[in-house]
Amino acid sequence: MYKKYGDCFKKLRNQKNLGLSYFSKLGIDRSNISRFEHGKCVMSFEHIDLMLEEMQVPLSEYELIVNNYMPNFQEFFILELEKAEFRQNRDKIKELYSEVKETGNHLLTITVKTKLGNISQTEVKEIEAYLCNIEEWGYFELTLFYFVSDYLNVNQLELLLFNFDKRCENYCRVLKYRRRLLQIAYKSVAIYAANGERKKAENILEMTKKYRTVGVDLYSEVLRHLARAIIIFNFENAGVGEEKINYALEILEEFGGKKIKEFYQNKMEKYLKRSI
Repeated sequence: MYKKYGDCFKKLRNQKNLGLSYFSKLGIDRSNISRFEHGKCVMSFEHIDLMLEEMQVPLSEYELIVNNYMPNFQEFFILELEKAEFRQNRDKIKELYSEVKETGNHLLTITVKTKLGNISQTEVKEIEAYLCNIEEWGYFELTLFYFVSDYLNVNQLELLLFNFDKRCENYCRVLKYRRRLLQIAYKSVAIYAANGERKKAENILEMTKKYRTVGVDLYSEVLRHLARAIIIFNFENAGVGEEKINYALEILEEFGGKKIKEFYQNKMEKYLKRSI
């Protein structure tokens, strides 16, 4: 399995006519690259991303080459699921559930159930146990956490947020990972605030600062604004919080259309101590 990643990296390096020593300026030893290319060791995600960036090769292109120019099924499926959720297309979600159930992918099947609202507590605990046993989370693990967080109590949430930084530190430079990290963080802020845990909510917001120094995007910034507005609404001034929430929702509508605004508007009712 690992040799495939090394083979693809070597192919890209040779196409760019770059020697193994070229990446020494990044602090990556040529012997480690050679071992990686021959499948004798695993290269850290951060180092792979740095070298791809140096070669001006997007991570998505590298992933396509690794997968023989076929999109990663898991990530493609998750994208389709999120689109259906944003559009509030329950029929499409049911269709995706039937499709993935036939594949026998148990965890992905449970992931869809989080969007249908029929996930059991046994399944929630199964995902919790799975995530706790994974030392370094990839995009799928981050997505599992993000999707199941709606069904977690504060204690379960806190358990999964333990060592969150360490589990994810290698991914924050890549936009799609960083966006998912921030989605998890800002939803956690909302859950803590809804449960009267202001200090914990503010600690999570503080933690996100280092991710934002790497890079920001409009969508993530609007989610941050919403998370902060929920804290203001629940703990400081409901009127001011409501104004800030409505402002963020208007930006979401301009950014992604009416459906995405309605999606987050519906979510707000769960996190506020009274409806707006």
